[in-house]
Amino acid sequence: MKENQKISINSTVLYVIAFLLTTIIHESGHAIIGLLNGSEPILHHNYVEHLGINQLSIFQKVSISLAGPLFSLVQGLIVGLFYLKIKKQSFCKLFLLWFSVLGFSNFFGYLMTGPIFKMGDIGKVFLLTNIPLVMQIIIAIIGCAILFYIAYKLTIPFLQFSYKQEWISDPKSRKDFSFNIIILPWIIGSLIVTILYLPIIAIVSIIYPFTSGMIFIFPWQNAKRINNLKPSTNIKIGEYSVLLYLLMLILIVVFRVFLAPGIVLSR
Repeated sequence: MKENQKISINSTVLYVIAFLLTTIIHESGHAIIGLLNGSEPILHHNYVEHLGINQLSIFQKVSISLAGPLFSLVQGLIVGLFYLKIKKQSFCKLFLLWFSVLGFSNFFGYLMTGPIFKMGDIGKVFLLTNIPLVMQIIIAIIGCAILFYIAYKLTIPFLQFSYKQEWISDPKSRKDFSFNIIILPWIIGSLIVTILYLPIIAIVSIIYPFTSGMIFIFPWQNAKRINNLKPSTNIKIGEYSVLLYLLMLILIVVFRVFLAPGIVLSR
């Protein structure tokens, strides 16, 4: 198998791990704040069931809805700082890149879609607080602008994982490498995550894995404009890693066997 294909496989595995962890952290945010507010939460793999939600105040419901996106934002910020501190282009750094970006994508994606998807976290907040439509649209535009700015900045970080000069020597080569390390992992990884998200509880949860990654089209297309890149000295990104694949399988088992049926949280 060619090295660039191995890079696609490794990046896909890291994408799936990062996406599942992002989902768990996001839903845990809802569950933890729900628990503190007495909502009697049951934590599932991609949603939280609040048995006592009807007895809560509007403020409590808003705090529970906001908790998931805010946990994702904090994830993006903290993980991003760790990513910046690591100099070597390793599996760990590629994972942190995906993990940070998915946290930001989750938060700003919810802001962007709030006026449209009323059953989404931010959409619920808009409904509960009766925020005027004009303000919702402004918030959505801000979220969209920030998300696309982040996408614009992703081009170089992903290209820097190339350890061969010919992979980044000309516009076509850079686009091909970006396709292998960004686009294929997003498409294949989203398909895997969508299957793991079954059964369908809400239509948004099923379309989310794919649509949330559409921002990755931008750094892929932008790759042809980037010049003066130096190849990485770490070739392990293009080698098989049994440990990496084992970690993904363990996380999938946790996601499906333990979280999907639901975990009751109580004080």
